[in-house]
Amino acid sequence: MKNPLFKFLILNSTFFILLSAACSRKQEAPPPPPPPVNDFVLKNLVTEFPGELPTSAYAGQVQLIVFFRTDDAPCRGSIPDWNALQKEFAPRGFTLVGAVVDDRNPDLLAPEAIALGAAFPLGLADAPVVAAFGGPAALRAIPTAFLLSRDGAVARSYAGFEPLPRLREDIARLLDGQPLADRAPKVVLPEDNAP
Repeated sequence: MKNPLFKFLILNSTFFILLSAACSRKQEAPPPPPPPVNDFVLKNLVTEFPGELPTSAYAGQVQLIVFFRTDDAPCRGSIPDWNALQKEFAPRGFTLVGAVVDDRNPDLLAPEAIALGAAFPLGLADAPVVAAFGGPAALRAIPTAFLLSRDGAVARSYAGFEPLPRLREDIARLLDGQPLADRAPKVVLPEDNAP
């Protein structure tokens, strides 16, 4: 194998065989979408509602599931906004569901929950409810909310406090059967203005 042309041909042939084998591998299919989360039960914390809050009662509606704490001042301060969403969109097939995440005794939580004056169903989210939304890691902030489409699929999640106009826009779009607006950050490249 002293002929350099022969070595070149052998090496290139081997390279192209390996490259074609690597490129011909089947691409793995993307993971399936998460299952709908439209059928879970919260333990009621407010006496105006039944002992359990089955979300299946709201099947076919757009739902905003808000995970929060009753002893968190910013969450308590958001109740009027959440009440406004419930009042504005309920006639169109929307329900906001408050899901309290707290490991304190429900007997202590119930008076706090009642004092909130929530105009929407409010219950205690236990471990199976949290697991249905991806487990504790999915609750990246307090509050964390999940907007569900009419078929129970998670359309969007919100970690932390989302501006009310954005929530309104997303809820209205789902109620109208429209896709949600893309919220991915846009990369703006500087124009080439070099002289």
